[in-house]
Amino acid sequence: MDESPELSRRRALQVAAGAVVVAKLPAGPVAVAGRPAGPVARRELSFDEDWLFRRGDIDGGQQPGLDDSGWRRLDLPHDWGIEDLPYAISDDGAATANASVLTTQVPPAEPVPPAVIGPFDPASSAGGGSTGYTVGGIGWYRKHFDDPGHRVELRFDGVHQNADVWLNGVHLGFHPFGYTAFAYDLTPHLQRGGANLLAVRVDNSGQTSRWYSGSGIYRHTWLTVTGATRIPLWGIAATTPLVTPGRATVRVQVDHDGPTPDRVRVTLRDPWNQAVARRTAAPGTACEFEVARPALWDPEHPHLYTAEAELLTGRRTIDATATTFGIRELTWDGQLRLNGRPIQVVGGCIHHDNGPMGAVALGSSEERRVRLLRDAGFTALRTAHNPPSPALLDACDRLGMLVMDEFVDVWDTGKTPQDYSVHFAQWWERDLTSMIRRDRNHPSVVIWSLGNEITDNTHGVRGAQLATLLRSLDTSRPITLGGGSTFTADDPSWSYVDIGDVHYNANGKGYAQMHAAHPDKPMTHSEGFPATIHQDAVFVEQNPWAVGTWIWAAMDYLGESGIGKTLMAPAGTAATIGDQSVLPGWSIARLLHHGWGGFGYPYPYFEGNCGDLDLIGQRKPQNHWRTAVTGGSPVELLVERPVEPGTEQVAVWWGYYDELESWTWDVPADHPMVVRVYTPGDHVHLLRNGEPVAEGVPARGAVALTVPYRPGELTAIAGRAGREIGRRTLRTAGTAAAIALAPDVRALTTGRDDLAHVLVTIVDRDGRLVPDAVHRVAFEVRGAGTLAAAGSGNPHNADSFRRPRHHTWHGRALAIVRPAKTPGLVTLTASAPGLRPARISLPVREQR
Repeated sequence: MDESPELSRRRALQVAAGAVVVAKLPAGPVAVAGRPAGPVARRELSFDEDWLFRRGDIDGGQQPGLDDSGWRRLDLPHDWGIEDLPYAISDDGAATANASVLTTQVPPAEPVPPAVIGPFDPASSAGGGSTGYTVGGIGWYRKHFDDPGHRVELRFDGVHQNADVWLNGVHLGFHPFGYTAFAYDLTPHLQRGGANLLAVRVDNSGQTSRWYSGSGIYRHTWLTVTGATRIPLWGIAATTPLVTPGRATVRVQVDHDGPTPDRVRVTLRDPWNQAVARRTAAPGTACEFEVARPALWDPEHPHLYTAEAELLTGRRTIDATATTFGIRELTWDGQLRLNGRPIQVVGGCIHHDNGPMGAVALGSSEERRVRLLRDAGFTALRTAHNPPSPALLDACDRLGMLVMDEFVDVWDTGKTPQDYSVHFAQWWERDLTSMIRRDRNHPSVVIWSLGNEITDNTHGVRGAQLATLLRSLDTSRPITLGGGSTFTADDPSWSYVDIGDVHYNANGKGYAQMHAAHPDKPMTHSEGFPATIHQDAVFVEQNPWAVGTWIWAAMDYLGESGIGKTLMAPAGTAATIGDQSVLPGWSIARLLHHGWGGFGYPYPYFEGNCGDLDLIGQRKPQNHWRTAVTGGSPVELLVERPVEPGTEQVAVWWGYYDELESWTWDVPADHPMVVRVYTPGDHVHLLRNGEPVAEGVPARGAVALTVPYRPGELTAIAGRAGREIGRRTLRTAGTAAAIALAPDVRALTTGRDDLAHVLVTIVDRDGRLVPDAVHRVAFEVRGAGTLAAAGSGNPHNADSFRRPRHHTWHGRALAIVRPAKTPGLVTLTASAPGLRPARISLPVREQR
């Protein structure tokens, strides 16, 4: 897709620190803002625009003389894996648009999904259901550019994967890992004063991942232009060794590269951009500050300071840049504490894709995701199972979201044939160093994770090596290993982690026994099931050493297709399971889950379907349960989709119920409907059209009651100790009559990170959501913008994300609009047969 992002807020801070930031390569030297022009002033330049792309391999793709006139022109970031396959001619998204996610033990033969549609081709997908039936392979990128002058470094924020890079035919290097940033010094190989050619070959062939990774240069690219002496990439480290409400010590270490400057100068700015202190030190010596009455960073008050660093020769500034950081204290003395207060989180695991956008990492997408998850009740994220984009961590810093920052999914022993394990032994030190140096100034990062569910055949030696290297780079945060303590309390990882971690309640064994063997260390539960939300939350509440549970998953993602399936099983099945958070219920649920169409569920399922939020960010049933369990709501009311006679819905492992906030069902009068009420109360009454119809006592924060269906109103009243604590009402909607559009922004800029996420809703004549409406909505964008993507939360509606139309699911879809590079007005029109269309217009203003 044609993308070149605007400058992030973190990047914009460099302007205030004395660095000029521009969106395109300028013609000559640029003076540092607010300072006398020296021979060279640092320039941070987006390198995202005007690339050429070719899908497939080609001999000599790195050669300057290659004829690339027929290659496709685009802007980065770019993910070819989410784009329509060149041979995907089917437009039959309707074949898989059915709203139900009920699954039978033997997958149905009908309807037959298109063999190839949009990005999906099961026959050609090496990763199969793991990668959402998308196709990887090889792609080439080329960029022609003029010499920017002086010392030039090129940085890639992320390329998936196996990237070879050439400048003017000279091989600069190879980078295998798809999630760490890397950089090259272009200076020795530039054609001074002339044209230059950069070429990148990306090889995502084979079975490279257990989830959808995307393919290509899917994160931003940057040029840094400096003089001979510079502050290197991630060369500022800000730490806060002493923090109290009345005083904090801030230590800022500034590295330099090249000839040694005379002095280093650091200025601290508070969250309101006021300079609060300035220090000068000899090169290699940290600048230390005492800050009175600091504005501490915490989730409720995510205050960010700025450290502006300069290298000085005589009275001249020869290089300058900046970083944001937070003043806050982390300790882990049996409990994990932030600023002296114990941390107990409502956590969620996320993969890195942005739904219909694929792996493309734009600031607007990443910030929207963090906001949605925060609004859904989450207080912490785990970046499973890789370093996230810089934009995501920037958003977490600003919005107060805590982060477990995870390194890798594999070490020396792989999980798929062509994954990172192939290169781990040669690359782990460089990649771990890259991750820690990049992320160490983010106050949102409170835990480092060395990996996920690692098979370590070195009996702890390799893990100790990773932990030693990490501690040489940062000692201000605790270290864990995702799932490292799941199997036994004497796992070798206990010798080098600060926090023990288990998955799925130690596979049903319970992790209190793990902690009893290591009472001096807190523990995290970094993967839990949607089906055990209540049990996991209660355990954390009762044990102060338990930091919290991170649900798998906070938001739906591409790949691991169908693991969150809803079983339509013989009546009485659920009663045979018992409590699936512990044995034997855990094992019984496992047999049911894995025996129901396999580990996942076959095509056309293409995403996990296990998130609290769906692929476009809408709440799913398990989030309603979570909200009641964690005290965010006194009552939530949902209704199960009807099942076939003699069957029932069963929620096991990553699956949950197929239910909606709906009293609009196409069933005969008095058809028995299963109504589920979530509440922290101790009693529930149901009213149908104002008359009592059922009542019950919740267990584990929920109660299921059967109500004969009659259109009108259904009201749940929750009580505690004889007093009402809340009520909620569902009303029968009319027939679908119109489309409503709701953008998440009121205006756009020409900045290339800007997007408008427009929620599309099918409504009746009174403007009420038609909860289960499935309509094919067509989109038209005119003026200063384009349609970047369209999609819905339906986990099995295999269709294009790039064509200007998509089917709704649960009455909703999402259209993503990208502003043009020039100001104007962008207009989105949505239409569907038989419905009143909708239109919105947004101004696109010049980015400042």
